[in-house]
Amino acid sequence: MKDSQAVEEMIQLIKAWDPFQYGEDFYETEPADVISALYDAEDPLSLAKDIQAIYHHSFEQLLPLESCQHIANQLFVIRDSSSCTR
Repeated sequence: MKDSQAVEEMIQLIKAWDPFQYGEDFYETEPADVISALYDAEDPLSLAKDIQAIYHHSFEQLLPLESCQHIANQLFVIRDSSSCTR
């Protein structure tokens, strides 16, 4: 999978996650922030904490770390599958 395809898949996954149930199109900057954090993260747990912080900053609501961990794990799978073809 090419990086651009992987990023598009990640964006769709993050939007579909819709942690606050506002609708997929509600989130504007968060998907990009999460993807940026993903490429800096060393493991899914650190990414989960970053995701929690990103959404807390935007919405002033704290998401459960378990929910963030679940999406982080999925994002790592996509990232790792795209990096194998570089």
